[in-house]
Amino acid sequence: MWLPEYNNGKAYSTNKIKSTASTLCSYPAHQQARAICYSRLHNHVAVSNNQGDVTIFDYKDFSKVITQLNEPREWCEVMKYSPDNKFLAVGAHDDTIYIYGVNFDGQYSIHYSIQFVHSSAILGMDWSKDSKYLRAVDQAYAKQFYDVIECEQFKDGAQVLTSPNIWETSTCKLGWEVAGIFPLGADGTDVNSVDCNENRSMIAVADDFGTLCVYKFPCIKNSMDCRRIGGHSEHVTRVKFYENDND
Repeated sequence: MWLPEYNNGKAYSTNKIKSTASTLCSYPAHQQARAICYSRLHNHVAVSNNQGDVTIFDYKDFSKVITQLNEPREWCEVMKYSPDNKFLAVGAHDDTIYIYGVNFDGQYSIHYSIQFVHSSAILGMDWSKDSKYLRAVDQAYAKQFYDVIECEQFKDGAQVLTSPNIWETSTCKLGWEVAGIFPLGADGTDVNSVDCNENRSMIAVADDFGTLCVYKFPCIKNSMDCRRIGGHSEHVTRVKFYENDND
């Protein structure tokens, strides 16, 4: 995705040293999108560039910039608005999750910065349906839970928040309900992305073998059958169901 110049015609600059993801794109890093999400309530589109800066655009007019969030120190792989649209969670490759509060007027402010918990980049996040809890997985194969309202880690989350019905989405590749998506002999890096459909009957898996695998949900054993769909010549980095299962 190409990002327009959004610095009032001035050259883009940053005083932060940031790492960027590898790319073949000829555009500069600040015009390369790495993560995107949409707030239906505010009609905002959040886009993170390849330096980690998050720009909030007006969905009805992409030339209009609502604000820019510059706290992430490295590029961001995943972002999600909470179901009630009062929070925006940004998972960065600086091992930090930045949670912004969004008020009724659509103004953003940092609500909770989750630092020194994850030891590697944030790869996936899910909000609970009541927008109270957040779970996240990282590149070091750790899965952590957080109480966003109280701004604290919820250490009992792995024992208490186990039902898939609690969560608005299922995009974390670690957990009992997705234990069978890893083929025999595969390590954690072979699976790049997972997503469940709306009624939690199927789970789609994107892998390093250029394939998209669709399992019945939950997938608890790696002996379970799947529909394997080929066509990609390289790693499949992301998979997503339509919000409407009938599409």
